[in-house]
Amino acid sequence: MDIKNDNYFEFNFTKDKSTGLYNKTVDDVYHSIYGAQEEAQDKFITPLDFVNNFSTRKNLKVLDICYGIGYNTKTLLKKIIETKYKGKVYIDILEYDKNLVTISPFIKDNLFKKYPEVSYILSSSLINEIYDNKDLLKLLMSDSNNKKFFEPFYRSLMQKFHYLGYSYTPLGKNNSFLHNIYYQCISQRIKRPLRGFKLKNFIIKPYFDDARITVQGMTDKYDIIFLDAFTPSKLPTLWTIDFFNELYRLSKKDCLMVTYSNSAAVRHAMIDSGFYAGKLFDKNNRHCGTIASPDARLIKNKLDDYDTGLMQTKAGIYYRDSSLNSSPQEIIERYEKDKSESSLMSSSQFIKKYKTENNYDSI
Repeated sequence: MDIKNDNYFEFNFTKDKSTGLYNKTVDDVYHSIYGAQEEAQDKFITPLDFVNNFSTRKNLKVLDICYGIGYNTKTLLKKIIETKYKGKVYIDILEYDKNLVTISPFIKDNLFKKYPEVSYILSSSLINEIYDNKDLLKLLMSDSNNKKFFEPFYRSLMQKFHYLGYSYTPLGKNNSFLHNIYYQCISQRIKRPLRGFKLKNFIIKPYFDDARITVQGMTDKYDIIFLDAFTPSKLPTLWTIDFFNELYRLSKKDCLMVTYSNSAAVRHAMIDSGFYAGKLFDKNNRHCGTIASPDARLIKNKLDDYDTGLMQTKAGIYYRDSSLNSSPQEIIERYEKDKSESSLMSSSQFIKKYKTENNYDSI
């Protein structure tokens, strides 16, 4: 999409002062208004229990599905820096929207002040995409309505990148651009060793296509999977039983997959594809998502009788896309047909029955 013409997303500041996004086409937000960076921490990073589950692994393979502007990957990088993880880190980014990936290293994300290494790692990994999309960056960083959402350091640097043209060759220009980020953000600005890790240990590769197509061509196994797609009811393509079958195929035996969704249909699809699923809780002990793994021992908060019971109602009927190329509307129509033809109890009937049998006033 051409942002100059379509203007299909808009920025906003969330309550933790990090930048959030709203997609006008899908009519859905990318991040919670309470905090984009805080949401990534609560729903995707804290549940990993990184120190206990991953810190001793020689290498890490991460699959970030629906990268957006990168909060899950960024917050994971922050965790890796904090724990001084020494292994190599491979992160595969699946994101249909190349524009979002291009701008992700430069937005105000509530991380730059303390962890400028994060934006440098992303910039150096995505430099070719940044160079190819320089007109977009120039537009956003000069637009009076948008420039407040980008780190001031990068706004001035991008002007030099585009207008002074350090070198006549793209390679020379890119190297100069990265050198300036490294020199001013890391070696000069924070004036301390790079926290015991090597920047060359991070290998980040973006894939710009429908994630359903991309995963079918993948063969590597992953330690961590982030699934952060749009709301299932609005865009069900990445929530089908068939897509979860692919994710299970790509999971190591001790892989952890995390998502914000509490949907009974999503959890049912995960389980029927081979995963064990459990509940996630935020710092206020509220349900905030689902964690899944091929290894049941890695699930700390098991689904309870209410959760498993709900999956056996119409609410637990999952989305289907056997060809992995159906349109969202086709998937929704098939889903609605499955529900209308089902003899399963409705979710409202189940909830009423469950409350009565367990003497609950509310759930």
